[in-house]
Amino acid sequence: MAKDLSANLDLNLLRTFIIIAQEQNLRRAAERLFVTQPAVSHALQRLRNHFDDQLFTKTKQGLTATPYAEELYHHLLPAMDSLSKALNTTLEFTPADLDGKIRIALAPQFLASIGSELFLKIHQAAPNLRVEIINWSTTTLVDIHQGETLLGINYDIENTSKELVRKELMKGEALVFIRKDHPFSGQVITPQEATQYGFACLIIPDRTEQMTDVEKIFALYGLTANICFRSTSAQTVLEVVKKTDMLFPCVSDLFSYSHPDFRRISVKLEHYTNQYELVAFYPNKNNKDPLTLWVMGLVSELLTQRNSAAAS
Repeated sequence: MAKDLSANLDLNLLRTFIIIAQEQNLRRAAERLFVTQPAVSHALQRLRNHFDDQLFTKTKQGLTATPYAEELYHHLLPAMDSLSKALNTTLEFTPADLDGKIRIALAPQFLASIGSELFLKIHQAAPNLRVEIINWSTTTLVDIHQGETLLGINYDIENTSKELVRKELMKGEALVFIRKDHPFSGQVITPQEATQYGFACLIIPDRTEQMTDVEKIFALYGLTANICFRSTSAQTVLEVVKKTDMLFPCVSDLFSYSHPDFRRISVKLEHYTNQYELVAFYPNKNNKDPLTLWVMGLVSELLTQRNSAAAS
């Protein structure tokens, strides 16, 4: 009779196995599990003995799963997710009871505009929860899919994995920030008027790495945009704009108040929309996850407040 591998197996070991498979590094796995690295090594040895397989082998980059471990991970991940949801569905969601760690990825503009406020809102309601709010990167969509990042906020990105939800939170108006004493004195600018100035733009991984939105829009009018400077840091772009005549195109509003160094002007686009979808990305399996929905609600609330303040 074949050995029953499910008998006498601690579910915590299976969770450790999943984290090791995702991190491919014992130190990072220990950090995610909030235990010491020797504890993870001990758990891995128990897993190896139980499954009679090496599971992971050392390489220069870290750890590589054996074929058996890859197949085991493929089957275990959805099963463990289902088990977790089944055990927690009857529990009332109470942020104050949360602990552990969550990671949220924000596109550069949103990191600058709501990053600190989002943390403070989460921390006030869930003081025992460790919160990491990071810049959106080229690995963010993969990290969300693998569960390393809870959710991400960005402008809409087409052709993402079908296993990810793209939930529109709101639409943002295309805006331009200029320094307070900029020679352009109007409240609304057209693409034709903007051609006389250079642009300082954000680099948004997965969206504008190869070409900025400004260049795409100008091409529709048969115009060429003068892109002088790009950065993944909104603060760096603002510092450049404050000391030059460059235009800083963005969506929604960076400031919830009238900034002494900058003016905000609208963009007039004939025949084309000047609104962009602001989207939350998270796994399909978390479509009804209380934590995901709670954090997404906080993000939506902050974005709406920014939009309302900008319109008033």
